[in-house]
Amino acid sequence: MSWIALCCACCIGLAAADGIGVQNASLQLQDDHYVVEANFSVVLNPTLDEVLHKGVPLYFLTEFEIVKPRWYWAYRQLASWFDNTARLEARLTYNALTRKYRVGYGTLYQSFSSLNQALAALGSVRNWSVTDAGNLTKGRQYEGRVRMRLDVSQLPKPFQINAIGSQEWDIASDWRAVAVAGE
Repeated sequence: MSWIALCCACCIGLAAADGIGVQNASLQLQDDHYVVEANFSVVLNPTLDEVLHKGVPLYFLTEFEIVKPRWYWAYRQLASWFDNTARLEARLTYNALTRKYRVGYGTLYQSFSSLNQALAALGSVRNWSVTDAGNLTKGRQYEGRVRMRLDVSQLPKPFQINAIGSQEWDIASDWRAVAVAGE
């Protein structure tokens, strides 16, 4: 009986390994800008791995929000004079001719010889400027939240239809809170 329980626990652990997890995240003030540094562990499930190897690009969206903690409400999103949400889009592709993986941010691309290297680069967010320091009131407490997810809206239409309501296509990290004080 204990052997069966051990096998089930191993299978559950392997299934939980697929997806995106936040390893660490921080928000720092650098040169009048707040910048995010974060590490995500990204593991593709067999469906996404197959789609990637068939030449379909996968888009990942890293999102950062600044919220103001309240005692009477969980969070109050800051709105009005500045956009409190920043988004960073990354593209993961595979070229079957060269057998290389590419991770791209905008027009900048980097090639990798293995999927593990490409996923490690995809999950490493460095010096991402999310807002100007002047947008936060001095001495007031704020909280930042960061997460990464697969952007299924960027997939070709037939894959978007398959993605509706499917756990295989819905990979995202939980929101990770990052505390910051205004200037």
